[in-house]
Amino acid sequence: MKKIMLTIIAFTLMAMFTLSITSEASSTKVMWGKTELKKGQIGKVTILKDTPLLHIGKDPMLDGGAVRELKKGEEYRVYSTKTPEGYFPMYNVGGEYYVVQNSTLNGVNVKFETPSKAKLALLEDSSPKVMWGKTELKVGQIGKVTLSADMATFNADGTSRKEVLPAGGEYRVYTFVSDNHGGAYGLGGGLFVDMHGALKYETPSKSKLALLK
Repeated sequence: MKKIMLTIIAFTLMAMFTLSITSEASSTKVMWGKTELKKGQIGKVTILKDTPLLHIGKDPMLDGGAVRELKKGEEYRVYSTKTPEGYFPMYNVGGEYYVVQNSTLNGVNVKFETPSKAKLALLEDSSPKVMWGKTELKVGQIGKVTLSADMATFNADGTSRKEVLPAGGEYRVYTFVSDNHGGAYGLGGGLFVDMHGALKYETPSKSKLALLK
């Protein structure tokens, strides 16, 4: 009986230790200056002079204005760039919040930087893989196609490519474009396949997308 109990205790401790290591590894942060580098981030801004943080909603003319001052030395993640109607070009720092880009009229108030390849590689290595069927779900992916027959591929301009994708394969989809055949799925790298009865298109569930964050 003692041997059984000791075995159970040893197994439990080992499982707890393994879980602790896995949890720690999956939560490893990749720091970039004062902020943590996140998936989907295209860069960061460092505030050089106090500058307003703007909230701009769906109607920029009605729902737009300063909410507070960002202070010199602060850093903020940038997720996209945009030029709302009636405004200068801006950096999106999350949600509906923006910082005006530098300009002759506006002055040099921020410093914009993009992450190095080394930082991006660390981010990729530190992030646990989210598997979706046979493939890993990636940021920017809008869905996937599964082929039930071999399928020819083509370029964005409609010219044929040599690649023939084999039946049974799963491929990430990043874009969809309309064409004379109803539409085509962009698989990345300029590779496209037509909408066809021999493929099944799916979009990732909300729970899968949540795991990417």
